[in-house]
Amino acid sequence: MSKRKLKDGQEERGGTAFRRAMIAAGCIAAAAALIYLAGTFFFAGHYYWRTWIDGTDYSFRSKEQVREELLNPSVTYELQIKGREGMEDTMTPAELEMIYVFDDTLDRLNAEMTGLKWPTMLFYRNHYELPKMVTYSEKALKERLAGSVFFDKANIHAPVNAYIGAYSLDKGYEIVEEYPGTVLDFDKVEAAVAAALEDMEDSLDLTQGGFYSDAAVKADDKALNKALEKANRYVGAEVTYDWNGEKEVIDGDLISGWITIDGSQVELDEEAVRAYINGLAKKHDTYGRDRNFTTSNGDTILLKSGSYGWWTDRAGETEALLASVRNGERVEREPLYFARGYATGRPGEDIGSSYVEIDMGNQHLYLYIDGEIILESDFVSGNISRGFGTPAGVFGLTYKERNATLRGENYTTPVDYWMPFNGNIGMHDAGWRRSFGGDIYMRNGSHGCINLPKDKAEIIYGYMEHNFPIVCYY
Repeated sequence: MSKRKLKDGQEERGGTAFRRAMIAAGCIAAAAALIYLAGTFFFAGHYYWRTWIDGTDYSFRSKEQVREELLNPSVTYELQIKGREGMEDTMTPAELEMIYVFDDTLDRLNAEMTGLKWPTMLFYRNHYELPKMVTYSEKALKERLAGSVFFDKANIHAPVNAYIGAYSLDKGYEIVEEYPGTVLDFDKVEAAVAAALEDMEDSLDLTQGGFYSDAAVKADDKALNKALEKANRYVGAEVTYDWNGEKEVIDGDLISGWITIDGSQVELDEEAVRAYINGLAKKHDTYGRDRNFTTSNGDTILLKSGSYGWWTDRAGETEALLASVRNGERVEREPLYFARGYATGRPGEDIGSSYVEIDMGNQHLYLYIDGEIILESDFVSGNISRGFGTPAGVFGLTYKERNATLRGENYTTPVDYWMPFNGNIGMHDAGWRRSFGGDIYMRNGSHGCINLPKDKAEIIYGYMEHNFPIVCYY
């Protein structure tokens, strides 16, 4: 009895499990059917999962919406154009009367992608390319482009070449970089925009591709940089003159005013340099100028120029300075002179404190060394009655010579101490004379020389050197 009950219970439980399995299977089948039917209904008007058209994912999107987007460019398309100086513009299909022209690919795609086949999307990716052609109004494009920010006259600026800027004390000359400008080639831009529209590009960068006119000379131009080096070499020169005892400095600031820069051509204004040297020479030269002089008797007299003082070789020094500047030299020197004073200073000062004073009115001579009278002597000067009067003025000793022979018209005279200072006129001993001074020169003077007692001539000779000042007056 107990075994039969057990068997009946097992059969009952088995039947229940089978019924439950069948119910579950039925529910799953019903759910699958519902899902399929829902998918069939949904995908009849929508694209499958993982559907890409022209590179865009249209998964689960409405076929009608997608069709509208694809067929009407104004829905999704615009062309962003970028230019120099932050200029940008956006062109839209509506402005250009732009439309798409498709073949039947989209219709065929929609027909093939039915709701009944939607489960296949679980196993495949769908990538499609739609052949299409873009059309637009060329007139509208031309007008739109002409009215864009890029061709607004207020925004169009011509390029400027790189150039060498003004001189500055701290940096010298520097290259100012080129300004590229904003001048566009309309035809090239129009062609590029048309190509971008036809290829459905979403952006166009006008800063690339040679659409702009550029500066002809850029900061890295070899000729320009060579000119820069040349100009900075010139202003790097510095000539410090000791000009008749005064300091004159020719530096970059001054030199820059003599430089002319035209593109990559650098020239020194030689006339300006010559004028500057002439100005300094006029300022410092004393040769040929009259001088005030205080005599040993305390009188202040005006001395005629004579042939003494500082006389600049203006032409020679101009060339020397030009060479120094062109070579970028930094030197300290004197200018070139035709003649030099024995001392530095203004006319009169350039005589200094060591000189021979020849008072021809009183026929008396004074030798000054460092402001002190070392020697005094009477003398005989040129014969006034015969027109041989010794010229007045300031002179510098030409040279000195022992045991010289003086020659002139109808005479040859040997002397022990010969000290010329004005051509063939000089000081010398005159051993043939028994007396000096007084008015001898009026009737029995020399041919123009200063005749001295031998012992005085010897002492004077010992102090003489080239350019020693000789002051003669009446």
